[in-house]
Amino acid sequence: MKPIFTLQNPSCMSLPRFAARKRWLVLLFILGLNMWTPFANGQSLTAEVVARRSALIDKLPDGLIILPSKWEEKAMEQPLWVQDATFFYFTSLATAPGAILLIDGPSKQSILFSGPDPQSFGIPLSDLNVQNRPDWIETSGVSAVLPNAEFESYVRSRLKEGVSTIYLDQPRRPIPSEAPSGMLEVSGFHRLWQQSIVSAFPDAAIKSASTEIGALVWVKSAREVAQLTKNALYSADALRKGMKSIQEGLTQRKVEGEVVNACLQAGAEGPSFWPWVMTGANAHITRVVRSFYDDSHLNRTFRSGELVRVDVGCMSGGYGGDVGRTVPVSGVFSEEQATIWDILIAGYLAGMDAMKPGQSLDRIRDASVLGMQAWGQMHPEDAAMVAAMSASTGGVGWHIHGVGIESGETAENVLQAGSVIAFEPGFTTSVDAYYLEDMILITATGHQILTPNLPYSSSEMHSFLSQ
Repeated sequence: MKPIFTLQNPSCMSLPRFAARKRWLVLLFILGLNMWTPFANGQSLTAEVVARRSALIDKLPDGLIILPSKWEEKAMEQPLWVQDATFFYFTSLATAPGAILLIDGPSKQSILFSGPDPQSFGIPLSDLNVQNRPDWIETSGVSAVLPNAEFESYVRSRLKEGVSTIYLDQPRRPIPSEAPSGMLEVSGFHRLWQQSIVSAFPDAAIKSASTEIGALVWVKSAREVAQLTKNALYSADALRKGMKSIQEGLTQRKVEGEVVNACLQAGAEGPSFWPWVMTGANAHITRVVRSFYDDSHLNRTFRSGELVRVDVGCMSGGYGGDVGRTVPVSGVFSEEQATIWDILIAGYLAGMDAMKPGQSLDRIRDASVLGMQAWGQMHPEDAAMVAAMSASTGGVGWHIHGVGIESGETAENVLQAGSVIAFEPGFTTSVDAYYLEDMILITATGHQILTPNLPYSSSEMHSFLSQ
């Protein structure tokens, strides 16, 4: 059987002996390939993903890191197909359904295993098979491309040669089991993949690579920052249009449609998640999360006096966005609402002022609490509310997460230059829920807000909504 493809850069070692001794492995060289065409940041996309894989090998040099692509076609109601974030990060391939990236730590090689042609409605789509796309192979910069049918044999041969550990990625948030007790799992992309690997290679030590992957993803390259900056502008524009669309008597769904349309009109490929435009009781986080299981997305009519959580993001270039505000349906906060909002904003701005490389997330949260307390000193009439909002239990939750390929990436504990974060505090009373967030880039000397021209204080909010 003829080889499919191989590509080696000068720093790569030869393929393991298994590959060398199998005739079907030789692989078609692409002559005249120029992997290193410079981009604006001085490094090609190919060089960037090769460097990411090398950095992961440095962290996990002893095992096989196995990262599958998504393989199922998108659901009819999905706006577009979304690649697995980790596979995309280490290959730059936004499609390639059914492929498997294997990063061989001991041999310092990266191999793509190509599956059968994907199908939709029974129609084979051979141009989406990575083995038929030399342009994808070139961009990914892998050492070789092999058929998926040889994946198991390759892994077994490496285990026999002394490699004992297989590393897998894990989901970013817990996924509840849906299988009856005593039965195999039936859902969850990462969980099903791990179940299959454990079954196929029972003698291998299966470990998580999520910590090491998260540390790499936490610091963005110049190319990633440029894309996220663009997405932040799209997202901020969609947020402004969504906020302006809210009025008494309309439904959440209509404003959600305005947000999605704004993403598309701005130049994005669509929303990075379906917008949360949640009014009244729906804005409480314990209600917001119910939208993942609700057939109307908790649709509700806006009512005067209510507050609306507008939480949106636009995606393009394989990266997401995330920004939001709390909006009064009537266009004006009540006196109590304005007080709570302005205290929250005082803490929020103080937390942002503390953002710089080397600062821990806990220090950001501490600075935010001090900012609220400083407000209380200047407004003694608000001392009781400041105390309530500063409490460790029941007070403001100062949530911080990363933004990248996924709109909600897990944050590391310390800010670094190149981190892109969403600062997302929340506070609830018995009636109202308050929330806001911006996308923020950590620079070499401090920080930069990527989502511009949005209101902060209650007076700024009133002025914005009245225009």
